[in-house]
Amino acid sequence: MVRRDAAVAAMALVFGAAAAYESSKLPFGTVHNPGPGFFPWWTSAVIVLLASILLFQALRSRSSTAREGPGRIAKVAALLVALSVYTFLLDPLGYPLCTFLLVLFMLRATDPQRWAVALSMAAITAVGSYIVFAIWLSVPLPWGSLLG
Repeated sequence: MVRRDAAVAAMALVFGAAAAYESSKLPFGTVHNPGPGFFPWWTSAVIVLLASILLFQALRSRSSTAREGPGRIAKVAALLVALSVYTFLLDPLGYPLCTFLLVLFMLRATDPQRWAVALSMAAITAVGSYIVFAIWLSVPLPWGSLLG
């Protein structure tokens, strides 16, 4: 598992560095007036930082006793199916409801949390991300044709 973590971290580091290099070719802008390269560069910088941390942790760790069981693979497959369903239901149900349901699924099915925690985190995520993207950043998100 340690070898796999190191390989994934190294790949993420390479792709993040390549993305940072390519996005640095775009106009950067400022915080108050971001250009087309602003968000991609910062995203790739965070990817490089996190990949570096993971690579450092993987190389420092000596334990490889943890094995991945079929349950973990099933959870990943279930999450991929849920993300596919999310993309198909986004237009008819809308961004807030679909995001709420996706986060609720992730918190109950893939990483079981108590209902109170799952419901509150799903609501906070759906409302918070809608406020950030639709209101603050003026990103046109689907409201849903079934809901009005």
